[in-house]
Amino acid sequence: MSLVITSNVGQENNPQMSNAFKPYSYQNRLLNTMKIPPNSEIALQSAKINKNGLFVLTRGNSGFCHYFGTPVEDLHNDNIENSTTVPFRGVIGSGEAFRAGDERNEVNIADMVGQIQKGMNQAVFHPSLINSATTSNLAVTAAYDSSSEVFEGFKFAAVQQTAKTTRAAKDIVFTPINKNDDGVTYGSGQVDGVITSTTEGGFYAQNREYPISQQSGECIFDIKDCNVAGAEWMVGLSRINQPRDTAVGDFAYRPDYFSPPGTAALREGVFVNGQLWYNDISVVRFGTELKVFQSGSRTAIAGGSANYVNEVTYYGAWNAKFNTQYDIGGNAKNYEKVKFVLKNEELQIYLIDDKAAEDLLCDYTTLRAAGAVKNQCLNPVNAAKWAMYPVCALASVPGAGGAAVGKSITLDSIQHYTAYPKYDETKYFNYDWWGWSQQYNQTVFCRELELRDWNNFSRTTTNHGVGAIGLLAPKGISGTSNVLTDYSSIIITARSDAYGRVNTELCNTQSTLGFLGDPVSRPNDSTPLISTNTSSSIPKLISNISLFIRLNNFTQNSVNARKGTTSKIIAHLPRFDNSGNETGGLYFEPHEKTYISLDNPTELLVNSFDIDFVYEDETLCTALTAKSIVCLHIRSKK
Repeated sequence: MSLVITSNVGQENNPQMSNAFKPYSYQNRLLNTMKIPPNSEIALQSAKINKNGLFVLTRGNSGFCHYFGTPVEDLHNDNIENSTTVPFRGVIGSGEAFRAGDERNEVNIADMVGQIQKGMNQAVFHPSLINSATTSNLAVTAAYDSSSEVFEGFKFAAVQQTAKTTRAAKDIVFTPINKNDDGVTYGSGQVDGVITSTTEGGFYAQNREYPISQQSGECIFDIKDCNVAGAEWMVGLSRINQPRDTAVGDFAYRPDYFSPPGTAALREGVFVNGQLWYNDISVVRFGTELKVFQSGSRTAIAGGSANYVNEVTYYGAWNAKFNTQYDIGGNAKNYEKVKFVLKNEELQIYLIDDKAAEDLLCDYTTLRAAGAVKNQCLNPVNAAKWAMYPVCALASVPGAGGAAVGKSITLDSIQHYTAYPKYDETKYFNYDWWGWSQQYNQTVFCRELELRDWNNFSRTTTNHGVGAIGLLAPKGISGTSNVLTDYSSIIITARSDAYGRVNTELCNTQSTLGFLGDPVSRPNDSTPLISTNTSSSIPKLISNISLFIRLNNFTQNSVNARKGTTSKIIAHLPRFDNSGNETGGLYFEPHEKTYISLDNPTELLVNSFDIDFVYEDETLCTALTAKSIVCLHIRSKK
């Protein structure tokens, strides 16, 4: 009789995989050939494994939200209305199994990590966390105890990217976004970042390649050629808008909840030759005046349910460089360029003269410190405008004799995140929240965000703090590390009043993701660039599937009736071990051994033992981790 002890070779710091052999499939080679007498039989003596168990996913335990911004408890009055963002919904595995009609989806820990990652990638929208059209910089991993190698939950690490790339004029192309795509009335030609008017109607176009980076990204337009009498122009930044029906047979590129002005006196936005130049932030020549516009809501008109392009009174005692509205027609200071700078939520606009000197035209921090009030400085950039692309327009004033014909605007450069994907209309909605909302008809959440008081032209309440008069100070970036100030990655696993019951109503993963008692998980380990959330409780696993041990290189035969084939299986490991456990470290020792004949009429020479742990369909059980031990008993047939 012989007792044979086999095992894989474990590696302490990598519980998912052994050093030499997998814990669910390994080979032990012998230094000396083992001789097994004729007519022998074999049985399982005992087995020790580490079994992680399975997750069972249903609609009732797979929903969560990701919130990236200032935590609600750090906002004035702990009120999410003082935030510039909202929680974004996600489903573990992106909901594919449920859309296919399945009621349950069983996965092991390794597969669960992949399923969570897939769902998280579709719930992450901030550009600093986007690194491709399908993946993000929020990485999901399994957490294990360093000594016992026992599964403890999940880690979620959100890493801001700060690297940015400058796209120069020679590489830049424009996409026309004229009303009705009217190329006859609104004609243009373009080459190397220069777009030129070829008709009196001019052009309205967007550089739909990369959005401006939130980490001090710059966008520079050259307007010296188009700044002539009888022409009007606009340069700025805007989200990408898909065409929207505006009348019978007409469409325009603007948000579906945008409301154009009812009367000319309201002057929301600029209409030229019957076309509205929509934008989210812009500098405009209107007649001979220089104007600044920003998109936002306005409750004084249209019931407050719509979005407008509102004028900002940048000039006055609060602006050291511009006490009065600048006469861009006379252009006494010889301004030739307009520069936009984005620092997290704060936009800054500069004018650059013919000596390359820069003057601050408008921002929040500087103008507010000098006494600017609502609509005299810029509002924070909100989540609907996280991805803003360069936009520009030029046209002749009616009756001006085609002054804009042959005139051009140049986009000198745009700085974008290096890893951010180039715009593709078939993919961008996977990682751009505004694009996703338009694609799936969910812009109602964007509208509710943009209706908040701090973004409302008409609201001068004190909701944002004493003396705020309706203004909300934008979050900026750190001067030393260039990271987004006060931003955290937060995982929401249960419905939350603080973060919005409507947005979080489908969150039901406290137990699944390991956040029992901690349904709004703030980072527990953060650096300037990285926010890490770790499960605060051990996720619930089940193990309701039996395992089998297969000895691959011996001469025994059994029958797997489930598959209808012969097999090399020699033993069954039930769901519960000898102590009644079903997951973790398990020990099995049969009370009565079941011997299987080796069918060897002659002596059997053995050089290795090849062991697999399989399910009933004989696929490998990858739920095993760390150390596996199998003891075999060989004897002469009784």
